[in-house]
Amino acid sequence: MKVGHLIRAERIRQKMKQVVLARGICTPSYLSKIERNQIAPSEEIAILLFNKLGMDIDSIQEKDYESEAEIETLLRNTYKEILTVRNDEFRKQKLKELESKNILFENDAHHYSFQLIILRLRLILGIDLEARKKEIDNLTKLSSNFNPRHKYMFNVAKAIYYYSVKNRRQAIEYLEEVLHTVDDISLEIWEKAELNYMIGLIYTADNRIFIAIEHIRKALGFFQENFLMNRVLECYVLIGVTQKRSDQFEEAFESYHKAKQLCDEFNLNSEKGLVYHNLGALYGLMGKSNEAIVFLMKAINIKNDTSSKLISILGIVIEYSKINDKLSVDSWCKKGLSLYYKLDDESFISYYHHFNFFKSLHSAAGLSEVIAEEAIEHFKKIQDYQYINKYSIALAEWYFTNRKYKLSSIHYNEANRYGYIYRKNQKWEDL
Repeated sequence: MKVGHLIRAERIRQKMKQVVLARGICTPSYLSKIERNQIAPSEEIAILLFNKLGMDIDSIQEKDYESEAEIETLLRNTYKEILTVRNDEFRKQKLKELESKNILFENDAHHYSFQLIILRLRLILGIDLEARKKEIDNLTKLSSNFNPRHKYMFNVAKAIYYYSVKNRRQAIEYLEEVLHTVDDISLEIWEKAELNYMIGLIYTADNRIFIAIEHIRKALGFFQENFLMNRVLECYVLIGVTQKRSDQFEEAFESYHKAKQLCDEFNLNSEKGLVYHNLGALYGLMGKSNEAIVFLMKAINIKNDTSSKLISILGIVIEYSKINDKLSVDSWCKKGLSLYYKLDDESFISYYHHFNFFKSLHSAAGLSEVIAEEAIEHFKKIQDYQYINKYSIALAEWYFTNRKYKLSSIHYNEANRYGYIYRKNQKWEDL
């Protein structure tokens, strides 16, 4: 029975040393050969090792399938489903189904494929990112056994993880590794489109506009050809974001207008919230706060996903802050914090710091140094240089207004330092 990869994976997950697992069962060197699948253990030893790890040997499912091809088809179809059916309820149900089966494959390639599919699904759903980091660390210890496709899937998963925790630089490093190795494997056309869209999304977040546009348009072509109108809409919105960041406001309006037309023509009502939010963000960037607030409120009213409302609420807070409407800032910060507490999900903790910062800044007592420092430290921890820069400036200005010039100078220097990092400048001459 070929079970070494299963034993090793579970032992690593439990942080158990080989000598501890082997004790009373076999020698550590014999266990090492089992884990590398150099030796097939007897049924008796396999059962003892499984029992010590708290695993059920009867959960090895490979024997339930008629052929290798049937298993590979199952894995391939599952992978395609979780990527192309962009419905969180479906994905949550699919994850629940896969986790409940607790499938263990005797073929190590099938086992790694299954684990990487589950990892990708958990990352897409944003489930417990701290636990996902541990999962990635465990898989890294097994990655020497990965085939080229596994390495591709794993690097994409790591890029998604780092993008999710706002570490765009690390995300791009893994994406670039993917691009260097993608020719070594055979990707289906739909998978290339998904990859191009994701690359476009992450490069847009990192303000690499021209290369982002190139990848988004590749994805757009496939989605248009296959009449996947919700994905076409997402591409138009993302193109609008790149145009907005390049100060091409009229072009951005045109892209968002195309997205809005698709919503109306194909009854994509659930996507209107995304379009309205981006229209609000565009008006805000143009200095039209009142128009921005109208569209951001429309976005909140139409969005079905409770968590996605947080970003639109933050947008409203920012616009009211710009026009110094302190009462409205306070009211919307309270709404945002209430929603954050209701979600009870630590992956949204950045919103807690955003809302607390603005609420404190516009309070009667003024900005709390403690709240401001906590926010800045949080964004340092997740390496989100944009908000370290932003909130350091706000704190420096607060100190300056209150004649605390030394503290103001310290935080202006801090803001400048992280501003250089965020804008990828080494020296002031590069600005």
